[in-house]
Amino acid sequence: MYSRFVKHVSFPFYQWKQGSDYLKRLKTFEQSQWWTPDRLREMQWQRLRKIMDHAYRNVPYYKEVFANLQASPEDIRSFDDFARIPTLTKQTLQSRLDDLMATNVPRANLHRGVTSGSSGLPAYYVQDLAGNRIRKAAGRRLMKMAGYDIGLRIFYFWRASPYTILGEKVVSSAEEITTTPSPLVRLKKAAYERFGVDNPTLRVDPTMLNESQMTTVHRQLQRFRPHMIVSYVSALYRLARFLESENLLDVRPDSVVTSSETLYQHQRSLIEKVFQCPVYNRYGLQETGMVGIECGEREGLHYNQEILHVEYVSRASESRQLVITDLINMGMPLLRYETGDSARPVEGICACGRGLERIGEIEGRIIELLPTRLGGHVNGQLFATFHWIKGIRQYQVIQTKIDAFKIRIASEKSFRDSDLTPMLDTIREKFGQDVEIEIEHVDSIPFTKGGKYKLVVSEVNKTREGNLHSTS
Repeated sequence: MYSRFVKHVSFPFYQWKQGSDYLKRLKTFEQSQWWTPDRLREMQWQRLRKIMDHAYRNVPYYKEVFANLQASPEDIRSFDDFARIPTLTKQTLQSRLDDLMATNVPRANLHRGVTSGSSGLPAYYVQDLAGNRIRKAAGRRLMKMAGYDIGLRIFYFWRASPYTILGEKVVSSAEEITTTPSPLVRLKKAAYERFGVDNPTLRVDPTMLNESQMTTVHRQLQRFRPHMIVSYVSALYRLARFLESENLLDVRPDSVVTSSETLYQHQRSLIEKVFQCPVYNRYGLQETGMVGIECGEREGLHYNQEILHVEYVSRASESRQLVITDLINMGMPLLRYETGDSARPVEGICACGRGLERIGEIEGRIIELLPTRLGGHVNGQLFATFHWIKGIRQYQVIQTKIDAFKIRIASEKSFRDSDLTPMLDTIREKFGQDVEIEIEHVDSIPFTKGGKYKLVVSEVNKTREGNLHSTS
């Protein structure tokens, strides 16, 4: 009853009251996904031409790029021509951030964020607020393929960042300055929480996974009765193994969406068995928002083709890197942005009937679970928070022993060792106050032949696996 009230009454009323066009945009995306591939491709090309011309006229970095090419947007007459533009790397995003921002977009209309650092190369990025509103509607359209709807209860098995952005500065969330809100602010907040929230949610941080916590999570799920679960792959897979071993098989969502890591078939099979519902794989980037998701056919990920252009660029290895162009970010255009992930296209039209192109299996996203002395595990996603620390250019965390870590850091001049204190305190909280932590400063961290490296490595897991194989 409450879900229907949110969907049909409170949320539409709040959007109307705020003058928001979100629901209208959502309906538009729901319609355009059924367009023919040719019609979608034509829309994509027109938006690509628009963002390219905008970048050429208003973005210092791209003025240089076109000057070096001795070309202008008028010379780019096809998608093949567009591939002449050099790809944009995460290193360039870090070093040329100011030059990548459009000079004709007021700073007040921009949102600043930080990439996940899952490739080991975190970077700041900027998005314009108008584009973000479009991005939200497009993302919700994708989620509807996995059973999402306004008003449904959603359980997020997802961590919150211990860092936040205050103006131009990244600080620990504990340092965030708070003031007592005025009565008017409190009233607006209460109105939003009552009428403006599109979905009732429950969020649980899966960073520390032991049997006690997983038992607590099970009780929370029983009470909350989610329609949908959204989670990291490794965290939900571990929870599913625990629930199966304890015969706690009474949580029945309608669907599960996994993200941020490669989803393997054995993981999908177990999660579907335990929760008795389909699992949908999702892919996204903080720089561009949600990119793609599986539909009911689950033969590739339909991507947001109306607002993104996707390419598959061959690398030195046999893999093909996923390169993405954001078609709506006027604040900081990202033309041919290297994601660091490998993928392949899925040819032809999906059996579901949607005209949206599909991305095949995405490789390269693996987050380890690190064992603790207490018998539990900590999700390696904990260490992705290093990307918030100013001055860190590249990093890697290695668990050398169950109670010892080596943190390799390639830093810039602005980095200070004292900036690591909140993160080191978090590590000691999760692994023990006497855990050994060695900081190793390096010039760079080498990539694998495939152009990736693991952000988090547990040598303890390797040793245990080796012992298991030697005794089998």
